[in-house]
Amino acid sequence: MINKEDLNTTVGLLAKRLTSYQYAIRGTASLVLQGFDMQVGDIDVLTNRQTALVCNDLFQEYLIEEIEYSESTQFKSYFGKLEIDGVPVEIMGEWQIKNVKSGWSETFSAKEGEKKEIIVEGQLVWVTTPETELKAYALMGRWNVFHKLKKQIIPKREAIQKSLF
Repeated sequence: MINKEDLNTTVGLLAKRLTSYQYAIRGTASLVLQGFDMQVGDIDVLTNRQTALVCNDLFQEYLIEEIEYSESTQFKSYFGKLEIDGVPVEIMGEWQIKNVKSGWSETFSAKEGEKKEIIVEGQLVWVTTPETELKAYALMGRWNVFHKLKKQIIPKREAIQKSLF
């Protein structure tokens, strides 16, 4: 599992290099950065096709698996792997999820409506919204994570509403 310090440091480096590109930190890393109680095993970066491919150059010294179009039985995207100071990072451009009922999902690419900006140790960082994560976990059939997140969203929203009044 990735500790908070390594998560923040790695996300800070990613955000600095991707500042002028379309991206968002997704998955449990995104959720932990937003204050949810989750475990982080790796950092997933959601992007569009252009950003995914430019990551081959932007992160050349960390590249473990070149970013290129990839399709499996469950996912398709421009996919590759980095390792930044021991922290595993996966790049996913134009990510789609195969759903047994409805086929391929819409494309997730860190577009408006899928992400929001937060500050991590003074650095602006794009992260996926909890709602985007709920949708992705439902499409993947990862119901344990889906329900764990859903249970945390409601109290968090209530606390925010109380603080506004």
